[in-house]
Amino acid sequence: MKKKLLLALLTSAMLLLAACGGEESADGGEVFEFGAQSYTDPKIAAQMVKILVEENTDHEVNITEDIQASPQIIASIDREEFDFAMLYSGEVYNNHFDDVEYSTNSEQTIENAQKYFGEEYDITWFDSIGFKNEYSIAIQGQLQDSEGIENISDLEPLAGDLRLGTDTSWVERDNDGYRGFQDAYGFEFGDVRAMEVSLMYEGIKNDELDVVTAYTVDPQIAEYDLRVLEDDVEFFPPYDASLVARNEVLDNYPEVKEIFDNLVGTVSTEQMSQLILEVDLNGRPAEEVAREFLENEGLLN
Repeated sequence: MKKKLLLALLTSAMLLLAACGGEESADGGEVFEFGAQSYTDPKIAAQMVKILVEENTDHEVNITEDIQASPQIIASIDREEFDFAMLYSGEVYNNHFDDVEYSTNSEQTIENAQKYFGEEYDITWFDSIGFKNEYSIAIQGQLQDSEGIENISDLEPLAGDLRLGTDTSWVERDNDGYRGFQDAYGFEFGDVRAMEVSLMYEGIKNDELDVVTAYTVDPQIAEYDLRVLEDDVEFFPPYDASLVARNEVLDNYPEVKEIFDNLVGTVSTEQMSQLILEVDLNGRPAEEVAREFLENEGLLN
């Protein structure tokens, strides 16, 4: 009988711990989970959140990095495995919802993300942290200079002879991927190569590629003298970066919500590009770069 009672008490205690997150910080607060994708900007944002939460509250933040895709993070948030993440507004158009109206307007897109993800997943999708990480078409600087190319449409007469390097997901995506691009612009490239992003930039640097699907925060754009072309038919959707958090956490810990609110609009696209350069090209730790930025911006005492 005593063994049964002890077992029941232990089971109850375990369930209680699970309901509370299962961990307690060194200062008696909660331990929150931040899920970050495999690219650098969400890793830097995760470090910013971790530093601010741990410096200003009794809580701690554990970061899980290198999640391969945003839908995996969203599913993990839905299962309450992650509490926080940084996501991009254009994700709302990636087959999560049937009734969302596609738009290339930044404000409308972020409103869509806040509405649909908020209702479906019970999260707060904050206003943008300040930067965009959008797909763009970039070409070699000498190609632009020699051909006078300014807009993506200007590539049409040359496209059949151009070598395009892109990440694998863009080839496979529906709305804003290569199939949609061909429909919107009315042409295709002569040679399309799907590869890792780092190999894509190495390829155009070594003159093995002519065109790449760059991200607007990539420091390699400036490093390799690439020119981002004007999306003159407004094909690519906005990808404004926002912090997201489970509403249960924000409701229970308003001090965490205040930190997230204070990060809105603090990091421009140019600033994030420089932070990524420090990590990816100069080899500095993301935590060090994030802390330095927060101190310089007066966000960390």
